[in-house]
Amino acid sequence: MITSAARDRVVGRIADHLASHRSAHPLRVAVDGVTAAGKTTLARELTAAVAARGVPAAHLSMDGFHHPRAHRHRQGRDSADGYYADAYDFAAFARVVLDPLGPGGDRRYRQRIIDLRADTPVEEPPLTAPENLVLVVDGSFLQRDLTWDEVVFVDTAFDVAKDRGTQRDATLLGGVEQAAHSFEHRYHSASRRYLAEVGPAASATIVVGNDDVANPVLRRIGDPAGATARLFSYGTLQREPVQLRQFGRVLAGEPDVLPGHRQDWVTITDPDVVALSGTDRHPIVRHTGDPADTAKGTVLTVTAEELAAADVYEVDDYRRCLVELGSGPAWVYLATTD
Repeated sequence: MITSAARDRVVGRIADHLASHRSAHPLRVAVDGVTAAGKTTLARELTAAVAARGVPAAHLSMDGFHHPRAHRHRQGRDSADGYYADAYDFAAFARVVLDPLGPGGDRRYRQRIIDLRADTPVEEPPLTAPENLVLVVDGSFLQRDLTWDEVVFVDTAFDVAKDRGTQRDATLLGGVEQAAHSFEHRYHSASRRYLAEVGPAASATIVVGNDDVANPVLRRIGDPAGATARLFSYGTLQREPVQLRQFGRVLAGEPDVLPGHRQDWVTITDPDVVALSGTDRHPIVRHTGDPADTAKGTVLTVTAEELAAADVYEVDDYRRCLVELGSGPAWVYLATTD
């Protein structure tokens, strides 16, 4: 398990986002990326972080939804096209996982259909998901012909991923040299085809730079590239110097109010935030449920990249949540302890 304050912060921001989901069916989350990008590690961390926020969460690996070995290798053991087209049984995965957990589904889903190492089919009774379950699934090629509610793309350079994968799979693949060959000619050749044909980073709703696992970079959150969101600010994000530093521009905004919440104050200890904002005393809003309590602020229109920049700016005293303003839904940073 990877531990660092920087990584915990990024994982926590993504978990805040996923835990804020509102729907009549479970949230289906893909953790996508090239082979050995760090998908499984991040998926497990996100599952634990969502559960720590009091929301039911479960993790699945696409390892349990491979085709049998004879099907996977029918184009040759080193075939990149074979890995891309034949490795995973996406139709079965959609039928027994995504569809039951989607709109109108019965919420009864399977955890796996194959024992990958034994290469034998598995018949296990389905689980019944709670309505507010966050299901986190890691695997390759996940944006090819599958429907998700959120997609986390783990953006890792090929040379970094190859080094990780070679070290990780050397024993399984017959030694370091053979593992390096397999990554170059099968796994990453297929991944390059996927990037070219699907453009998964652009269509993902969350993008995390993961070359340095101890210091991941939250690049986008909330929507695919080019989309915008509403962010309610009652504090320093309304200030022009903060906006110029975090977003590179001054944002458009409209006055609004958040009912059922009351403004309080918190002392900030992060020196960078204090220096940028010009003060260590920041407002913070807490939920009261009393309609007589209102917090005044500004609704800002931000891109998904700018929402990620706002997540990076706010310290751990704040947690981003989806709320209902006088003008409609918007994101807001509330007190973490609420």
